[in-house]
Amino acid sequence: MHDTSFSPDCDDCGSDFPRFQRFCRSDLVNLSHTIRRAALCAVLVPLLSQSVGVLGARAEVRSEILCRITDPRLTEISGMAPSSLHENVMWVHNDSGDAARLYALSLQDCNVVGELTLRDVSARDFEGLAAGVDAQKRPVLWVGDIGDNLDSWDSVAVYRVREPKNLGKKSARAQEFRFTFKDRPHNAETILADPNSPQLWIVTKQLASGSIYKLPAKLSSTQINIATKVISVGGLVTDGAMNPNGSGFVLRDYFDAHFYSGMPPGEFSEKQALPAQMQGEAIAWMPDGQSLVIAGEGDDRLIAVSVAVPQESSSPTPSSSTNTVTPVVDELTENSVNYLPLVVGVIGAIALVTGLVIISRKPRESAMGKKIKAE
Repeated sequence: MHDTSFSPDCDDCGSDFPRFQRFCRSDLVNLSHTIRRAALCAVLVPLLSQSVGVLGARAEVRSEILCRITDPRLTEISGMAPSSLHENVMWVHNDSGDAARLYALSLQDCNVVGELTLRDVSARDFEGLAAGVDAQKRPVLWVGDIGDNLDSWDSVAVYRVREPKNLGKKSARAQEFRFTFKDRPHNAETILADPNSPQLWIVTKQLASGSIYKLPAKLSSTQINIATKVISVGGLVTDGAMNPNGSGFVLRDYFDAHFYSGMPPGEFSEKQALPAQMQGEAIAWMPDGQSLVIAGEGDDRLIAVSVAVPQESSSPTPSSSTNTVTPVVDELTENSVNYLPLVVGVIGAIALVTGLVIISRKPRESAMGKKIKAE
């Protein structure tokens, strides 16, 4: 109900009274809601613009389907790392819910050619996998039980296991290294491993901005290790990988690959759109360090992605000189449009518009309530 001091005598209003009522609705009380609506619109417009911009960038992606995964054991690929000993093989693991085991996946046909169980390990939330070396320079796989969706665990763990020389169904004892972050618990899905030393980094997954944390160069297996922040990065980082030649690393989110030169913290160099996936969770370098492989949950495709910016080359890894992977489908380039950003934008728009409606109704409902009470 409007303040009567702002209302004219009805006898003087005539046909202009409805127009005056509209003016009264723009008093100082409703002006505050108008300002809030304008502020929300200021957020909404860039959000939709960014979504459209990201969609436009997808047309430049050059990618190929290497093969399609049909093995029922691989339900939710969440981590991936290239084999250092076996040609055209990627090690992968599922998201939480599986046992503590890794699968050797052929890049030729996506068949599982090996299964490695980590003995005496309980997989709480496996969320990262990296290929590296131990102190004796022997090839190892680093497995991260680092998922923490509630940012609440006192400590999490990485496991080091020797890569088996022979494929097939194997089991091996893994060395556990527990750690915590120096500031507070974090959810994380990414391990970066130096290809020439046991040095590790963990990348946290936060909504707006994640961070790279460095673990001690010499990990303790008897005490809780402390991970120290070295740099902030973008949000929603779902995986990453160090280039096999040590020249840099890549981090991925649900839409893009972010390239850095050098070891972490590194120097940001380029962002490249990735092919559309329902939930892109895994990324790894091909052994030659010149292209990437990605996988995701709810997606049976193993996709090779060309790197737009040439990577620094060095001596090839043992398996890279005879890499003979042949894609089963040619370019996905122009047809690989990612609709997920647009969906996010639309959902955001709906949420904001709903908020606007609620905000605009509150003053009116409040005024009506006062009027009824007065009557």
